[in-house]
Amino acid sequence: MDALAAEADGAGYGMLYFPSAGQSVQLVTDIALNRLYEDALPGYGLYTFVLLGAGFERASGDALARHSELFRMIETYVVTSGETERPSAEAHVFVVPIRSGRSPTAPLMDLVAVDLSDLMRRRLGELLRQRGQARLAARIERGAGPFLVAGLEPSLLPLDGEAPRLVADLSGLGPEHLYNLVDAYDRDIPPELSGRPESLSALRQRLLELSPKSQSAGGSGRGEADGKRWIFLI
Repeated sequence: MDALAAEADGAGYGMLYFPSAGQSVQLVTDIALNRLYEDALPGYGLYTFVLLGAGFERASGDALARHSELFRMIETYVVTSGETERPSAEAHVFVVPIRSGRSPTAPLMDLVAVDLSDLMRRRLGELLRQRGQARLAARIERGAGPFLVAGLEPSLLPLDGEAPRLVADLSGLGPEHLYNLVDAYDRDIPPELSGRPESLSALRQRLLELSPKSQSAGGSGRGEADGKRWIFLI
């Protein structure tokens, strides 16, 4: 991430974009924190915002290993050659909140902005409660995490009441399963599905197929019932 050093200089917070196709890693900074997650860089086909779990700064054991491995996988596995100057509508993109004034050569986990992520989790929890999803809101507000929130729009929060979101609670996932999980997200979107809810449904199906291979966030069941314990389409 050396190429991001000049852009990061003097800016407190930003979002790092890790797309599956088209551009290489991009950094976007803004003084207004809400714009970073409510008005993200447009043009991608599917956005997944990465949120830290509650109490991340005190995390240890499995929780710390899970976060570390997720960020390592995103940073090393999600790699593009930067063929284009603009976002691709056929690309999925991971969006990670960071403190952009820190050394751009540091590991991604050391760049993550805990306070910005906490703000995003609170705002998401408020939205879920408004939608009658109090139990899911409580998981996001209190869970060990991390959490992945995917949608078609360049915004963590839906721009209208009907826009779907796919939430994955990784609190019970073993770190050894995160390679396959990141691979399930890091897929180009078929042109016929670009911009359509079916692309989000396709991602959900890949996660359901992954769930029998992993420990769920709420038990040891298998198949789709297992996936429903940590995958939520709202």
